[in-house]
Amino acid sequence: MKKSILTVGLLILGLATFAQDTDNDNEEYELKGTEKQGYIITKDDKKIEGIVKLVGGATAPWKNQKKVKFIAKENIDLTKKKQKFSKMDVDDMKEYVAIEDSVERHFRLIKFTNKREAISSGGGLGAQIKTIKNLSHTTHMAEVIVDGPITMYRLYGYPAPVAVGNSDVAEMEAANQNLIDNPDILVQKGDDKPKELAASDIKKLVSDCPAIAEKLANSGFSTYDPAKEEKKKSAMGKLIKGELDRGGSKLLDMGTQIFPEYNATCNTTASK
Repeated sequence: MKKSILTVGLLILGLATFAQDTDNDNEEYELKGTEKQGYIITKDDKKIEGIVKLVGGATAPWKNQKKVKFIAKENIDLTKKKQKFSKMDVDDMKEYVAIEDSVERHFRLIKFTNKREAISSGGGLGAQIKTIKNLSHTTHMAEVIVDGPITMYRLYGYPAPVAVGNSDVAEMEAANQNLIDNPDILVQKGDDKPKELAASDIKKLVSDCPAIAEKLANSGFSTYDPAKEEKKKSAMGKLIKGELDRGGSKLLDMGTQIFPEYNATCNTTASK
């Protein structure tokens, strides 16, 4: 009974803290003369163009997966120095595009449970809440890195919102930096569910496109070595390799080189 009460309490605390993390953003914005506009697609498929701004920066990129700020084009009042932002969260959107410093960032609604991050949360109160957050938050605005018949996403795990004691603080800071440095790279082919990308998946993903499959087999992509990636391994060997591949930019580099060429070459034979 006590354990159940503790779990419920942790859940409430975690969700409340998470809400606070995403709501501490300024409500007003001063327009720039060269402002580029993005758009939001609502749950009822309505496209709203306007100024779209990310709520999460380099130190908290996971915030962008839950909420975005925007000013609808029709609501911009050029007679006012500052404009009022509106906010939409993951329950209200299917997609959004934000353009900041001429860089386009594209996010799309997906369903995915980050079990890996949930079970690797460590100890302490904050880690327990982190586990609950990563298991309970199953809908995200994931960043689209490659779009088409094969789509690739970048998705961040959610951090521990609290820490108690110096050891917990140090652990939380290290865990947060790991989340920033090593986001999950997800892949979705057609109407399949998004899943974590593994190097061993790539051969099968492109196998229905002869031109790309042949190029892959003949070492035509600099990021993919067939002899290395397709070598048979034990279950433990696959697990170790998968964890090593997740670090750094290997999967991202492979996907951004191979999948766009697949999409361009086989967009009539593979439907999204």
